[in-house]
Amino acid sequence: MISVELALLLVELFLIIVTIYLLTLHLKEERSRQKLITEMGRATKVLSRQEYFNEVISALQEAEKSVFGCITGSRPVGEEAQAVNSISKAIGNLKQRDVSVRFLVPKFPDRLHVGYLYSKIGAEVRYNNCVLVNDMRYMVVDDKIVLIGVPEVTGEKEPTKKGYRIPSRGIAAIIREHYDRCWKGRITFKYEDCVKEIISSSGEGEKQVNLEPLARELMIPIEELKRINDIKTVTEIKEDSHV
Repeated sequence: MISVELALLLVELFLIIVTIYLLTLHLKEERSRQKLITEMGRATKVLSRQEYFNEVISALQEAEKSVFGCITGSRPVGEEAQAVNSISKAIGNLKQRDVSVRFLVPKFPDRLHVGYLYSKIGAEVRYNNCVLVNDMRYMVVDDKIVLIGVPEVTGEKEPTKKGYRIPSRGIAAIIREHYDRCWKGRITFKYEDCVKEIISSSGEGEKQVNLEPLARELMIPIEELKRINDIKTVTEIKEDSHV
């Protein structure tokens, strides 16, 4: 039989081993945490307005698998129009390489113009008033590069004045989790559904809607409005099936 003294020694030895193991894990975790903080501080880059848009275009050109983001969708004016045009070209090239491109935009009628611009070149555009959509604009490339744009003052209509480039899979994963909930949400609508809703409300029950004033207001070609107006909704398809 094992003596009491030997048993106590074995228990003490076991506790020492466990303690050393836990200390090792703690030190390893602490080193990893400090390394992450150091890398984030070194890698995060504050960008001016022009640098931010240049980084967006550069990231789009280098994307290999996916791009998703939340944008204000405000009608571009001045320098913004040139930036949106460059972004549109980059998105068009991505679709030719089968890279997934998705954007969420605040659900307001004046944001449909940008939805049209990006949709016609192959991006998926949906509308939802999620919290992060309204005030902060961001884009995540290949789940590893995060670009965040911020206005000078609070407000979803305020132009982007500066931005941040953060190479971090961890932050990208956190943003994706929120993004996917918004993208699949019940109050999220496709670009075509939003346009059709506007067309239906402007017709006030009329079978033939005059689309010319609406085309000017939304800054969307009348041919595009006619195309969307001819798309049947799920309700209309069900009604036709019972005729």
